[in-house]
Amino acid sequence: MGSGQMALTIAAFMLLGVVMLNYRALNFENEDVLDTNEYTQKGVAIGRSLLEEISQKPFDAVIAGGKKILKVTDLTSCGAGSGEVYPNFNDLDDFHRSTFRSPAQGTTPTTATPRSLWNTWGYTIWVTVEYVAENNPEVRTSYYTFAKRVSLRIANDFSRDTLRMSYVATY
Repeated sequence: MGSGQMALTIAAFMLLGVVMLNYRALNFENEDVLDTNEYTQKGVAIGRSLLEEISQKPFDAVIAGGKKILKVTDLTSCGAGSGEVYPNFNDLDDFHRSTFRSPAQGTTPTTATPRSLWNTWGYTIWVTVEYVAENNPEVRTSYYTFAKRVSLRIANDFSRDTLRMSYVATY
């Protein structure tokens, strides 16, 4: 083999090495994107399920008590009442300031964990419920209205992304 052929062979192996390194780097990036997509899709499913559970609750504790709301002053503040704990919330604003976490791996979930988090790992959900302007649900109010916004922040230990979801309930 001549020196020209030897140089071409060495150059070909060097080029092959560069191509293989780039391929591995791209493959790792693709795996990272696929993992992030999986965590995001699972987070959306968890959030939708919890929002569905929350939306099935009465608008306010007054309604849950069997009374009718005639004016805004009949409404109650957001947050769980005395002695109320999940899953025994009687209205949707009882979820205010709740934090839910996936059960630790290998443990059996309890009733204190929403079903949407069963068989998941590493997810945390923070819930906020607040009164909002009826004509603009993006504006939080310091007074009672006939509209409440339920907001969820969903994070996963294995993803940098935090999902945000919301639902507006009106009476």
